[in-house]
Amino acid sequence: MLQTLKTLSKHSLIYGLGGGLNKLLAFLLLPIFTRYLTPADYGLFSLLLVTGGVAGIITQLGLGSALFREVIYFDTDERTATSTALYFLIGESLLIFGGLALFAGPLSQLIFGSTLQTETLRLVFYTGILRVAEIVFMARLRIKERAALYSAVSVARFLVGAGLSILYIVVLKQGVSGLIIAGLIQAGIFAGVYLVILLPGLRPVVSGPVLRSMLLFGAPMVPAGLADLIMISSDRYFLQQYASTAEVGLYSLGYTIGMVMNLAVWSVQLAWPALMFSIAKQETAPQQFARILTYYVLVLGFLGLGLSLLARELLVIMTTPEFHGAAAVVPLVAVSYIFYGVRYMTNTALPTRDKMKYVPLIIILAALVNLGLNLLLIPPYGMLGAAWATLISYFLLTVVSTAVNQHFWSMPYEYVRLLKVTVAWVAIYGLGLAVPAANPWVGGGIKLLLLVLGFPVILWVLRFFDRQELATVRTLLGGSLGRKV
Repeated sequence: MLQTLKTLSKHSLIYGLGGGLNKLLAFLLLPIFTRYLTPADYGLFSLLLVTGGVAGIITQLGLGSALFREVIYFDTDERTATSTALYFLIGESLLIFGGLALFAGPLSQLIFGSTLQTETLRLVFYTGILRVAEIVFMARLRIKERAALYSAVSVARFLVGAGLSILYIVVLKQGVSGLIIAGLIQAGIFAGVYLVILLPGLRPVVSGPVLRSMLLFGAPMVPAGLADLIMISSDRYFLQQYASTAEVGLYSLGYTIGMVMNLAVWSVQLAWPALMFSIAKQETAPQQFARILTYYVLVLGFLGLGLSLLARELLVIMTTPEFHGAAAVVPLVAVSYIFYGVRYMTNTALPTRDKMKYVPLIIILAALVNLGLNLLLIPPYGMLGAAWATLISYFLLTVVSTAVNQHFWSMPYEYVRLLKVTVAWVAIYGLGLAVPAANPWVGGGIKLLLLVLGFPVILWVLRFFDRQELATVRTLLGGSLGRKV
């Protein structure tokens, strides 16, 4: 178990430093964005990215995950599977994104109430075409466990994206359209990089049986992916309709802070599939999956608690006053992503027992609930209603998904220990609310002490840690102190 956790932690850290940086780009550039964009501009930018994301989900057809499964679980020839997936995705993306680009005018009218964003939308769709090679490239590196190259390319992509964004928004002062152009250029540069690196491992072949196998696995992920995107992004469209673009901007900013949690979730998610399929073949798999979930919730809960406690201080330090109101939604979004991560970690039976057909049904159910809650809560409560709709939907998704997985393969999850983590989380967050907010640096320091000292102490009082875990901690601390001496 200890070796399994070390492997997961190591791969998650490496993949997280790579892939996670690009997900953090919008967060790290907040001090710039909020000084060169208004809340309405930020809302417009968010809606454009969401629209491109919808098209991207349709185009991917779940082939990234399907390629992973095909090579690792079924031992299909890696070069044949990679070539098949890449050629199919390139052809399909030209049809889908190209068609959307032709209808950018009507889509702009539908989403924004005017055709002013027609050309910007076209750029978003062109960017989508350039990014399909990334799906196969990143999956292939993870299959071959080339974590160092994965991270190097990801860091380079992050640096180029950051540099281009600063150039277009600060130097050229092109606002939202400049950010979209920066994304297009970044995608073009790295599409070339991906294809050059992939080329030696490709074959001039598209295998019908392999493509069929991957599509049968991946296609159910399309409605699931769309439903997932509805839960993440549909609230922006409701806010645009029932509030204003400026409130979309505030909510999107708060969501960006809360989505820092997705760095941890995404990092583990990138490393998890290979390890999950490997563990699933072992007799002790249920016990390993149960213990891994406990530690995962402990770490994710700690990170989410820190983000929730420090949300206002982060916004006061990083942004201008007109954006500070976004802090209200950060804790709700952060907790939503804790549930989001738990759902991935408990989804062990469906991918390993060929029951993936249930995944879209579960996510579509949660998405329908999300749409209903958005319609019910956003008109009277605005962005707070949107955040609560997100939290309730992700909670429902996690509960239902876990129950279905348990039906097909029962896991002895440590529910009492998970409850103790929840109690400690609520206690520390409640204490954090009482900390004065006059000075963000002082308040942030006090909250950080509460987090680092108070959270583990409450867990110890609740007897969360067993004897073996305490002994391991003592050994690690003893070894660390010994090295320092």
